[in-house]
Amino acid sequence: MAVSVSPPSFNSFAVTPQAGELRLFVDHEKTGRSGHLGHAAFQRHDGEVFAFYPSCSSDDPGRHGTSGHSAAGWMEYKRSSDGGQSWSAPEPLAYSQQNYLNKTGSAIFTEKGILTDNGTIVLFHLISDISVDALWEPYLVPTSTRSTDDGLTWSDPVEIGVEKGRVYGAFYLDGAIYALKFRNDAVVDFCGTTDEHIYTLYASHDDGSTFTEVSDLPFNTLGRGYGTLCALNDGRLIAYVYHKRDEEYLDYCISSDQGRNWSAPQKSRFAKRIRNPQMIAFKGGYFLHGRSGSYGPVQGKGHFVLYYSRDGVNWDDGRYLAMRTQGQGAYSNSIVVTIPGTGAQRLRIQASHAYSNDSTNICEWFIDLIDD
Repeated sequence: MAVSVSPPSFNSFAVTPQAGELRLFVDHEKTGRSGHLGHAAFQRHDGEVFAFYPSCSSDDPGRHGTSGHSAAGWMEYKRSSDGGQSWSAPEPLAYSQQNYLNKTGSAIFTEKGILTDNGTIVLFHLISDISVDALWEPYLVPTSTRSTDDGLTWSDPVEIGVEKGRVYGAFYLDGAIYALKFRNDAVVDFCGTTDEHIYTLYASHDDGSTFTEVSDLPFNTLGRGYGTLCALNDGRLIAYVYHKRDEEYLDYCISSDQGRNWSAPQKSRFAKRIRNPQMIAFKGGYFLHGRSGSYGPVQGKGHFVLYYSRDGVNWDDGRYLAMRTQGQGAYSNSIVVTIPGTGAQRLRIQASHAYSNDSTNICEWFIDLIDD
């Protein structure tokens, strides 16, 4: 795989809308709904983009006691045939909605979407036990579903491993689907509390029909939660994980052999802090976005922040895309979108943003390489 010799600087990119402005993708405020996590997206080979988002109650506060910070709901999605400039009416994801309406005691949130070379689509789902509490934790065993007919119908779910936990990152590389799972049921905390809570890399070489363990990553997981997984331009894999007692740094390790072995963990600095990170490669460089921490000075936490790197390890000082004025938000995901008919590519970022207490709308941003 070719290495990008001279990645652009952040100044080579245009961000739409500009920092401080918001472009609504889903206006939950109109219906009194909310949606925090579950922002999977994929683009079919014919150019059709599917973008998912959660639709949850804003009435059930969960144990945090804040209106809108709720897992009482299901997934919906919109479709776009013009690269995200216009969107269809929303449709429910049946697997998620029917599970919730049937009062199973669980809720299903779709966090990652993968398209394979032959057009198979694979979705990864967090399964939350809401039988006692409307929050996302504790977690059950995460699942994946697959479609071989362009997303019209979906297979029965396949469990990712046998342990309870959450798939934090997934991508497709050289015919294989890779998924980073944190084996932690989150009964005590979503961050690790025992040595048994470990990050494990899974892979599928049959378009998501089956997944097998590749390796356990060498992170100290105590106090760690959230994670992201990305392929570097030279084919190496990189995984980042969050440390709630050190939000200015993420731990990372790198694999040069498709995830079988990993380097010793190191740290990368994020000047405006970072929580629930999402990393993606685009135009020879890398973007990473998430919440600007949850602890420390009030004026610097809870905003939606974007970082850029030329090498995937050393990051710029970051910039805020959306400032927190209400409660919690900034759960996010991103996808490289090809504009049908032109071949031009742009990066689409989607994130939750609070409009009242912890009730959230869903916003979107586009990043374009200038003079591409």
